[in-house]
Amino acid sequence: MLILGTHLNQKQSLLISLQSIFGLNNNNALKVCSLVGVSPKVKLGKLKVNQLNKLTRVCREEIDTSLTRYVQNDIQRLIQLKHYRGTRHMFGLPSRGQRTRTNGQTSKKINKHILSSTLRLSEKTKRRK
Repeated sequence: MLILGTHLNQKQSLLISLQSIFGLNNNNALKVCSLVGVSPKVKLGKLKVNQLNKLTRVCREEIDTSLTRYVQNDIQRLIQLKHYRGTRHMFGLPSRGQRTRTNGQTSKKINKHILSSTLRLSEKTKRRK
């Protein structure tokens, strides 16, 4: 089942499956269950169509879709200010003090590939001009 762009497991309880949506924690999921009028222990697959429609509507109201945009804008602001955390985000390194000598290699490899592809794209656009 798809709610707000997140695939939810129909075999799990409603409370657990709602927590997999970005921005919904335990308290918010309980609040959504009470607004829909369904027990949080009910399996998601057991809900009726009208309850599912009400669930999606309440989830849209409860979660602001600009939440992900807000987080991305916050990171971009840190990068523009050339803050230490912003540079760590920019290079794909841990920004909360984790060790990098032996851990964090996967993100560094992935980010290296992304940076090289964006550099190639920028070089192509410079050649066209």
